[in-house]
This record gives sequence, C-alpha cells and structure tokens, in this order.
Amino acid sequence: MAKLSRKQAKEIIATCLAQHPNATSSEMCKALGVSKQRAYQLLILVRGPDTPLTVRELPILRYVAMGNTNKEIGEALNLDEQTIKNQVNVILAKLSANNRAHAVALAVQQGLISLDDVKPA
Repeated sequence: MAKLSRKQAKEIIATCLAQHPNATSSEMCKALGVSKQRAYQLLILVRGPDTPLTVRELPILRYVAMGNTNKEIGEALNLDEQTIKNQVNVILAKLSANNRAHAVALAVQQGLISLDDVKPA
C-alpha cells in the first residue's frame, strides 16, 4: 500500500469510524497498512483528546458489557488476567462507576459503546 498523507489517513479513519465507531487501533492498522502505534495516534487525532477511554480500553469495556469475566477477556485479547483486572479498574475510575454494570450503563449513556455491538457471552 502506498504511503498515505495525514489528510488521507484522517479521511479513511473518519469513514471507518462512521461505520464502526468503536474500531480499535488494530482494526485501523489493517485498514491503513500502518503500525498499530501509528494507527493509535491517528485515531486520537480523529477522535480528539477528550475521549474518556482509550482505544485499548473500549474493547475491554465491550467484553465487560457482554458479561465476560476478566479471565475470559484476557483469553480473548491474549492478555494476562491481572492486566485485564487493572484495565477494568482504570475504566471504572475514568467513568466514575461503582461497578462493572454501572460502567456499562454510563458508557452506553455517553455513547462510548452501543448495545447493538454487544452480544451475550
């Protein structure tokens, strides 16, 4: 794939996000043919710095919304269970949520996740 200008990448990401608002940097990496780190930087550029959760935290929150345990999320994302536990605690703190269910409810209210994207575990 030819090298994309920042403007071209921003347009492609904006188009992808219009169709898939919770796309991860891994998904953008494949769509743009760039490194995950570069895709992450471009996502921040498009989404803006005011997004309360990072593109790495949103997939974890979607798995939480599906009713998965930390262990199940870790297996699905190929991460250690303790890492997931730490990330869930960060998500709870960022959303000022009392528990996992409260975090999901707040995320839906704020438009961070959609119930259409959530399927039961």
